[in-house]
Amino acid sequence: MSIANTAGEGRRERKKQQTRQALHEAALRLVEEQGLDGTTIEQICEAVDVSPRTFFNYFPSKAAAALKLPESGAGGEVVERFLRARGELVPALCEVVGSSMDEGMDRHRIKQLLIRRPELLPAFSQWMGSVREQLIELAERRAADHDEAVRAVSLVLAAMNVLVHTRTTPDRPGAARLLQALDGLVQVRGARMSDPDSSLEA
Repeated sequence: MSIANTAGEGRRERKKQQTRQALHEAALRLVEEQGLDGTTIEQICEAVDVSPRTFFNYFPSKAAAALKLPESGAGGEVVERFLRARGELVPALCEVVGSSMDEGMDRHRIKQLLIRRPELLPAFSQWMGSVREQLIELAERRAADHDEAVRAVSLVLAAMNVLVHTRTTPDRPGAARLLQALDGLVQVRGARMSDPDSSLEA
């Protein structure tokens, strides 16, 4: 591939990312101002000066645009690394899920937006379900059986949920933070309840 072709592809990719970001920002502003029902895809497109056809090249719905949800849980290169990986299944899945965290998916911002606009929750839940199924299908290609794949994915997504509800500084790769949260989940398995009499004395 020539240098000119490489540069051209780089410009096209940057333009695509700029368009996607512009659609997200317009959708977010309009949904926060008018609510989800009061916002139309046509309004979002008008704000960015693109067609509805272009909109659907980037997002499946106005809710997905406002939340800036990626199409899948992992990109092609991340999936290829997972399929070539050796060793334990769960840490390898943490690498897959952690990649989206490292690429700037702000889960704390999403959580705050869902609190302000709960009508976005069904779209987010549907997306999470889709990601879960994608990860299970991916894990099945490296796991001993379906049940093992389901358990491994469930562990990793539970760890991600812990991170969503914990204010932590993202000073380490997403995979490392997921593994730490997962270790905490395993450790709490042995936690004991406090004496009920002590709570009465307090």
